[in-house]
Amino acid sequence: MLIRIFGITTPIGDHLYKKVLKNLYGNINCYSRSNKKYKFLDLRNIKHPNLKKECNSEEIWIFLCPIWEIVNFLDNLINEKNYKKFQIKGIICCSSTSVITKKYSWHSYDKKLVSIIISAEQNIMKICSLNKTSISIIRPTLIYGNSGSYKDKNINQILKICKKLPFIILPKETGERQPLHISQLAEIINNEVKLITYTKDKSQQSILNIGGDEILSYEMILKSLLLKRKIKKSIFSINSHFFLLFFSPLLIINSRLYSEILRIRSDLSGFQKSNIYLKKPPKKFIDFI
Repeated sequence: MLIRIFGITTPIGDHLYKKVLKNLYGNINCYSRSNKKYKFLDLRNIKHPNLKKECNSEEIWIFLCPIWEIVNFLDNLINEKNYKKFQIKGIICCSSTSVITKKYSWHSYDKKLVSIIISAEQNIMKICSLNKTSISIIRPTLIYGNSGSYKDKNINQILKICKKLPFIILPKETGERQPLHISQLAEIINNEVKLITYTKDKSQQSILNIGGDEILSYEMILKSLLLKRKIKKSIFSINSHFFLLFFSPLLIINSRLYSEILRIRSDLSGFQKSNIYLKKPPKKFIDFI
């Protein structure tokens, strides 16, 4: 069996390959558009005749890039009149729980993002169905964790902002989060590889909404980060109405940023916990950071 990983130069891609799959499977091809250590491939704007000739029915493809890039890639690789010549065992790709948590967002950017993601998921599932290829779409929550030189864009961005602020203002009640570490996501992807490998159903389709083992308030996550990184910042919790009023000028200056600040109050949790899915003891957020 051959595994191809697209999007290797990401924290999850680097960890998945070096810490998990490399030790379990001998035949792995990794692709990148930026790192010369790996095979060059740009999903966005080139055709891939060699890849089409090489692929066979015993391959599993793992996509760790934005899900909407996968559709165009597969369209370039396959033309509708020639579906039967493209048969691999399965595809695993990462989507986002944003399709659920941002479903009723008032901001046009979020509405467009949800529409793009859902459309991409549906198109990929259609392609896989026509090709009798198994498809597993994983929708993770807030992904965090560094791997080698690759830094996550979630936790590090929060810390970067905190360092610049003289103090931090939060609403009295902050929403819940369910952060998922890259090591947990890597295990989940590996488990999906096993399921596709041993399934007899060649056209199996699944969508997995998955989060971390702990459900924490935004405030608790922030305090844990500051404590672990030894960053001293005063945090002021204010009435929610005053919180909204304080940041209301952003409605005019940067409405998208205002929308993101409002989400601090929203619960973005309630998804299946990774430890339950993996049948392992739960792990704490603070142990990973």
